[in-house]
Amino acid sequence: MKLMRLKQTFIVLAAFILAALPQMYAVELKAIRVQKGPVLDGVLSDGVWKQANPFTDFKMVEPQPNSEPTERTELRILYDETSLYLGIYCQDGEPSKISANSMVHDEEEDDHGGSGDLIRVLLDPFQDKRNGYIFFINARGARSEGLAFGEHYSLNWDGIWAAKAKILGDGWSAEIKIPFKTVSFKPGLNAWGLNVERYIARKQERIRLSGTNRDDFFFNANEAAPLQGIHDVRQGMGITFRPFGALSSDKDFVEGLGSGQKISGGFDIYKNFTPNFVGAFSYKTDFAETEVDERRINLTRFPLYFPEKRTFFLEGSEIYNFGLGIGESFIPFFSRQIGLYKGQQIPLIFGTKIFGKLGNTNLAILGVKTHSSEGLPTGNLVAARAYQNILDQSKVGMIFTSGSPSGEKNSLFGMDLVYSTSQFRGDKNLSVGGWWVHNWNENNKGHHQAFGCMVDYPNDLWDCRLIYGYFGDSLNPGLGFLPRNNVQNLSFGGSFQPRPQQGLFAGLIRQFFFEIEGSYYWDLAGNLETRDVRLVPLNIQTESGEHLEFGLSAIRDILPYDFEISEGVFLPAGPYNYTNYQVEVSSASFRPIALGCEYRFGPFYSGRIKDLQANITLKYKGYATLALNVNFVRGDMAQGKFSENVYQVKADLFVSPDLGLMNYIQYDDVSKLLGVSVRLRWQISPGNEIYFVYNKNWERRWDPLSRFVPLGERGVFKIQLSIRP
Repeated sequence: MKLMRLKQTFIVLAAFILAALPQMYAVELKAIRVQKGPVLDGVLSDGVWKQANPFTDFKMVEPQPNSEPTERTELRILYDETSLYLGIYCQDGEPSKISANSMVHDEEEDDHGGSGDLIRVLLDPFQDKRNGYIFFINARGARSEGLAFGEHYSLNWDGIWAAKAKILGDGWSAEIKIPFKTVSFKPGLNAWGLNVERYIARKQERIRLSGTNRDDFFFNANEAAPLQGIHDVRQGMGITFRPFGALSSDKDFVEGLGSGQKISGGFDIYKNFTPNFVGAFSYKTDFAETEVDERRINLTRFPLYFPEKRTFFLEGSEIYNFGLGIGESFIPFFSRQIGLYKGQQIPLIFGTKIFGKLGNTNLAILGVKTHSSEGLPTGNLVAARAYQNILDQSKVGMIFTSGSPSGEKNSLFGMDLVYSTSQFRGDKNLSVGGWWVHNWNENNKGHHQAFGCMVDYPNDLWDCRLIYGYFGDSLNPGLGFLPRNNVQNLSFGGSFQPRPQQGLFAGLIRQFFFEIEGSYYWDLAGNLETRDVRLVPLNIQTESGEHLEFGLSAIRDILPYDFEISEGVFLPAGPYNYTNYQVEVSSASFRPIALGCEYRFGPFYSGRIKDLQANITLKYKGYATLALNVNFVRGDMAQGKFSENVYQVKADLFVSPDLGLMNYIQYDDVSKLLGVSVRLRWQISPGNEIYFVYNKNWERRWDPLSRFVPLGERGVFKIQLSIRP
């Protein structure tokens, strides 16, 4: 009897294992070595592609996970001594409906389509199943590149690679070339990690190579399939030399000064000490081609966050990600504190850094020397970060910074621990983390430490989080971003996100989002300062990509001092309780004409507010884009009325993804500044670019002779080269 039960148990166990094996090893990829890779033209007509067997067993993720896609996709993989090549053919039964309306480099994608029909590639050459490189290309050939880490990704990394795409009579195709000099990799691996995703914009359909459940994040390298066959490849000398030369002209209309024409130059040099550990040195670092910040209205008493856009600081910046769930409430190292002080640029003499992976250790060290400027002394600024990979997807690490843009003594040390898994209760995502920092500065009193923790459960049906943070009253990180100290913060959020499969809404609505979120701030003694609880009873995404949302926010804010919310309008110190409402409507952004509107209204402090944000974007086949954005705020307080407005116009013209003219016009009636930014970017070949940048600002004055008075202008012509022996 016992023997019979043992046999039955063995049979059941064996059947379970055999049933699981096809899922575990269903995706088998092999790169085929060739003598010389294909010439890229976007069409897989080069004879060398015939040596690769096409992989076609893609599965749908949206709208029906693990089902057969509505369109066929083929993937071919080749490599030679210097590069990896991917050839993707995207069959489409209605090629005239392919969405291809952008040629913008590094265009951020959203949940509603972004630049339209798209291929995304994730490459994990470390096989640590934690981080990876990402490469995007749309049907018009526009490219983006960056880094992936779990649920999230960043386009901060700018690697040298090439890709072409072409719309065909029966679909579209793309060819991608990734030089081994561009990516760091671990020598001797039997396999790399690879995932490929296709997005069909008009159908809101996602097709994927691996990780095809709704709770599988494409940017999680743990979901990538093994890519075998890559061996005996060459990274060259591991040196990239990037010299630049610039011709500039500046004029200050206020002081009546002009610099005439100025010639300048400098260089960046990168050295791969190992295939995945890099050193860099930058001399006379220049950021002339960096896009200007957008204007925003701030009705709070805390500073706004603006992202880093300078290439030298973006490379390797993902290693500095600290803690879990801190977001913009506290960033121990924020590179915008280097070279910028109170909105003014501080020239950099040189910068040096090392970053990458040494085994299971991720390390980044940055050192920058700044010029003395505007009464500020010469600065020596340092930021270091290290963390160790532990378990399958977790890490423990530390961070250190020294220096301050003001020249004051300031240093910070911190530690963090993050546990992450994509296999909680079988196939769910869960992250738990904690962190602590101490800051030494010129204030010897008070609490200099900060600490916090978070539990995050980000999944398709339920998305929940709980965050706590403590920020001391004397915490003032010299190279960090901290909008609010001397507080304790508890934040929470929960979203129930069902997808109707039958009934009235099936076929019309893709997903509902029923949300509640809140944030509480207390001082260090436990007295409430701010409470903001938001309820979203209606939030839907349609099958066609449109979005509709209605929410309300119940707020209590205790002002510790008289607050000037707008020029000449002071709110007296004290408690305020109010509830306002938000309505948001947007069309699918992949369309040639995209509309969006967000309206907040209702009680606000001592009165009422109307806050309207609206945008319209017109796109013509990627060659031309015109975007109009406005933000109108009307406040009617007991202490007075105010009106604040921001106007933005973007007009982009492209000949190809490699040659484009981008124009950005902004005006706000808070600063009363009108700004025009014109940027011409021409990528002659990957890594070799020409820029022309022209910026001019005017101030609006009530002068009957001239309503807009010029303040300053600057023009720069810059050539950037990349030499990789």
